[in-house]
Amino acid sequence: MKTLDFDFVIVGGGAAGCVLAARLAQDTEASVALVERGRKDSNPWIHIPATFFKAIQSQDVEAQTSEPDLTLENRAFVVPQGRVLGGGTSVNGMIYMRGQARDYDDWVSDFGCQGWGYADVLPVFKRQERNSRLGDDPFHGANGPLIVDDPSTKHPVTQQIIDAAVACGLPLNTDFNGARQDGVGWYQVTAHKGRRQSAATCFLRPALGRENLSLLTGMDVSRLRIEGRRACAVEAFDGDGAPVLIKARREIVLTAGSFQSPKLLLLSGIGPKQHLDRHGIDVIEDAPAVGDNYQDHVGAPLTARMKDSVGLHGADKGLKALGHGLNYVLRRRGLLTTNLLQGGACVDTGGSGRPDVQYNIAPFAPGRPGMPPLDFHALQIHPMTMRPKSRGRLGLRSSNPRDSLRFQAEALGHAEDLEVLRRGVRLARDILNQAEMRELVAEEVWPGPGISVAQGSNNLDDAIREQARTIYHPSGTCRMGGDSKAVLDPQLRVRGIDGLRVADCSVMPALVSGNTGAPTMMIADQCADLILADAGAR
Repeated sequence: MKTLDFDFVIVGGGAAGCVLAARLAQDTEASVALVERGRKDSNPWIHIPATFFKAIQSQDVEAQTSEPDLTLENRAFVVPQGRVLGGGTSVNGMIYMRGQARDYDDWVSDFGCQGWGYADVLPVFKRQERNSRLGDDPFHGANGPLIVDDPSTKHPVTQQIIDAAVACGLPLNTDFNGARQDGVGWYQVTAHKGRRQSAATCFLRPALGRENLSLLTGMDVSRLRIEGRRACAVEAFDGDGAPVLIKARREIVLTAGSFQSPKLLLLSGIGPKQHLDRHGIDVIEDAPAVGDNYQDHVGAPLTARMKDSVGLHGADKGLKALGHGLNYVLRRRGLLTTNLLQGGACVDTGGSGRPDVQYNIAPFAPGRPGMPPLDFHALQIHPMTMRPKSRGRLGLRSSNPRDSLRFQAEALGHAEDLEVLRRGVRLARDILNQAEMRELVAEEVWPGPGISVAQGSNNLDDAIREQARTIYHPSGTCRMGGDSKAVLDPQLRVRGIDGLRVADCSVMPALVSGNTGAPTMMIADQCADLILADAGAR
């Protein structure tokens, strides 16, 4: 068996892994290996902002399919996960959203995650960021590696929906990551001058010239090797199927995401004893919470047919596609330079004092995975739960690393999440019915005029359960916390095992109120601080 030796081994070259590898490699005396199952981010669809829908359907994405979900009319659904350098930041919609300050303060007060309050994480967000418009703002950074910008072009349909939302009473918000999150407006995005700004391009690529950083792509990790309660190596297979042992002299850090990080722990004997016994896996550490606490944002998009051909339907076909392509190649301008999901809103629909519904605004209707796209010009106002109460779980099907996970989402398992979506759909319809939309909209397609959105409407509940879908923000399956039941302590160390941490979206004890790309990169950066602080204390 081929054997490689490093000080640090990072498993997973996604949003977190790219950031962490670049940071740890700043210590020139430490050797760092970044191990990624997928390939390098050479697919051109990754780097053109508007073609992220093609990237998400490519071989650079792996689909995690749920078990049939009784809370969604027994529907199974797919959660795509980036299997490429940069992970989700190479295939996502590029919306830059950190969440609410209260999210992080709640991690401290509710879960005992000392060092993760908003005052702790804001400096990390700022040092990562190079904000084209807001760099001088106290909530933003101007000198970091991650370029954050306004949309390069602004679609007129999105502007009309924003105007209608303002007419409906929503305040205009020019910075969802500033002093307040509530309101409607244009998102800031991780795209600049017509190119995606991913964790791979912004953090990892500038660091790859360092002699102490090794990038190992096409490497499928099957389990961790633990000796004397210390994680000392990872067992993997290279692209040719040959076994490789990658040893870590100091630490192993899992950054493989909310599905693969807990899967690797379980395969390595770290997880619920009863579950491991069932699959014939020797128990190294009885950790009941591994794979538990699964969370995701869930949405139900209000969809309307437009009167005229002013949306994006057909923009990727024929002469329209040729025109957009030439404009991009020759001038680096036009539709292809934008992420398409340009506008949104964050609204307190329940009177709690903080937004509980996020809306994505789109001049198109992407449709559902596995379903044919709509064949007409449509728009969507897409409400999503921001702090879901529903909790799912995942586990192994067998001890074979090649088998998929058994994934039970329970997407609307908590009654409050359904109520939040009810309120979200009601407000979306109110926006659609504003005078600003009358010349634009021909008819509501979903939930449709036959569905009442009045309080207590059972047919609205049925419609939501039939249509609701994940927003592809899985989290929480290796949660950190100050309590002994948490998988990780607040320093992201796996309880009961030395030399092993997790640093990705799975560590969140509660999902943040917004998109997860920026928070995941922050978590990795914070993990680097913790590792380097431990090294300095030795």
